[in-house]
Amino acid sequence: MESLFANGKKYTNLPPVGCDTPVWPWLLWNLWKARNKLCFENKTFTEWEVVNKSVIDAKEWAAAQLLAEEHNHATNRQGSPPIISQPSPGQVLCHVDAAWDLRIGNCGIGGLFSGLEDTRIQPLKVSRSFVSSALMGEALAVRLAVMTASSSNVRSLIVLLDSQVLINMIRAKESRPELFGILFDIYHFSLSFEDISFHFIPRLCNVAADKVAKAALASVNSTSLVGG
Repeated sequence: MESLFANGKKYTNLPPVGCDTPVWPWLLWNLWKARNKLCFENKTFTEWEVVNKSVIDAKEWAAAQLLAEEHNHATNRQGSPPIISQPSPGQVLCHVDAAWDLRIGNCGIGGLFSGLEDTRIQPLKVSRSFVSSALMGEALAVRLAVMTASSSNVRSLIVLLDSQVLINMIRAKESRPELFGILFDIYHFSLSFEDISFHFIPRLCNVAADKVAKAALASVNSTSLVGG
């Protein structure tokens, strides 16, 4: 173990990881969490699940570091950057989040709209099955928010979420094979707005949407258990 830490900087990720950030610290962390789940909750995870979670964590951490660096640069140039907490007149905010169960592929989606007092949009609380990753869950949440706002005749929308990886993909109009249809829908429905933007917020600022998503996940998981 000591040699692993000492030589960690020499390790290089190989394709198809697609991440320059070292994955081995996250692998150790997720192995430790998997061990605790086995000891205290009798839950087991496959090797693929542990590795996949480690790669996702490494990518999200790398994206967060880039965001922090951009934040520091903006602060140095302009002072404290503006924080989106209240929409401007005519704008609608939507906080979205997803809660994903790695073991069985269920996902809960939460979304909370604010702004335009005369256009009340109900909170989003839905569940999905056969979701292959946390990133797919986040993409499903964004798609639902965009489609709901579009069908509610919203003209200006700001989507707030805590996945910088997904935000970067949407802004660059990128795609991945497993997300192709979902991202296509996001891009398509985004055309119906006069103005739409996607912004990263820390998880601690997205607690309300996270609670809704986790409640939706708990609901579908309990149904799955009863059905099984």
